[in-house]
Amino acid sequence: MKINNSVIISRRKEYGVSQASLSLKTGVSVSTISRLEKGENVGFISVVKIMTALDLTIEDVIIRLTPAVDMKIIEELDLIREHSKLELIEGVLNKLTVREWRSNKKLSVYYDWHRAILFKQQNNYDEALKCLNKAIERVGDESSLEYLKAGLYMAKGNVLYDDISKGLNYYIKAVQVYTSNTDKVYYRTAVKLYINLMRGYGSAKEYKKILLYAEKAKCLLKKNESTFLLEKIERMEKRAQENLKEPQIV
Repeated sequence: MKINNSVIISRRKEYGVSQASLSLKTGVSVSTISRLEKGENVGFISVVKIMTALDLTIEDVIIRLTPAVDMKIIEELDLIREHSKLELIEGVLNKLTVREWRSNKKLSVYYDWHRAILFKQQNNYDEALKCLNKAIERVGDESSLEYLKAGLYMAKGNVLYDDISKGLNYYIKAVQVYTSNTDKVYYRTAVKLYINLMRGYGSAKEYKKILLYAEKAKCLLKKNESTFLLEKIERMEKRAQENLKEPQIV
């Protein structure tokens, strides 16, 4: 929750009330009032007591998120994921309160999604799955957010990777979403998805499918004039070709 501290300062001075007097009237400590007026976070109950004493409403003191702010936060998280700077996620999540993250469906999905990534980094796979399931549930049948399931299913596949069949199943679901939303899913996400599929098919020893998705990934890179993870794709492709050449043991 973002508080418009300038409104509080202005009203206090307008009423000719010192911080000490306001403290006596509200029961909120002078240090808390001072922190609030400096723009620091304080408890919501303290804010309510202060705004009531100064005849302010919640609409007066809370700075609402705008669509532009929403988009900036979302773009920041997208860039962090695409460039694998996952250590920066927590800092972005802390920029807003939980209430602000829950202020609209898309932000809420992003919040659960990126909390899941943090839990996975901590090897807390159960909590990661809970967060991803919540995010997928929040998207529901809303067509405007359907494309987000590509990333969510891929994240779920990553969490379940040790279980080849389950992890692979979610990668396949992610590809299906991507195929229907190629204009909305960033190409780097799709390339990572194809690589994850190749890894999964490698574990399942389905080498022909590795070659299929290697070709898809390379076509996508060529289309975007990019070499993103190209060396990795070519290494996986080469190993698959070598495995196909090996005599099969009957």
